[in-house]
Amino acid sequence: MSDIPRSKQVRVVHREALDRNTTQTPGLIREVAFDARNPDAAHLSAFLSTVKPGAATGAHHHGEQETVLYVISGTARYRWEDRLENVAEAGRGDFVFVPAHVIHQEINASAEYETVWTVVRSGVDPIVVNLPELDEYIEAPAVEYTVPE
Repeated sequence: MSDIPRSKQVRVVHREALDRNTTQTPGLIREVAFDARNPDAAHLSAFLSTVKPGAATGAHHHGEQETVLYVISGTARYRWEDRLENVAEAGRGDFVFVPAHVIHQEINASAEYETVWTVVRSGVDPIVVNLPELDEYIEAPAVEYTVPE
């Protein structure tokens, strides 16, 4: 028996145990592995994002949180800055870093296939600051989705 407290043990969250009970965005499905609801997570949150074909978020940022994404499949397009004037694409096996407070938009570059990425943020609370006043600068989604009820 270990005298290490349970909260300090290695924990595995299996795919079927990921939790969709978190803030969702039209066209994106967030499935949480670790966040503030999990006593094991003190400084980081982690989740899986499945981005439907042709989906695009609105302009937003994540406050003080830094974000690292790892693309598992598909091609993700990222736009950023005050008017989303910069653009980069990331494909399978690529990492993406989004600094704190950086305004950005995430787009599935394919209208045919899902894009899947993992996300790790430097905080346990799901901070999303949506900026609808920047809608004139976003890349419109190729396919419109609504958040599931």
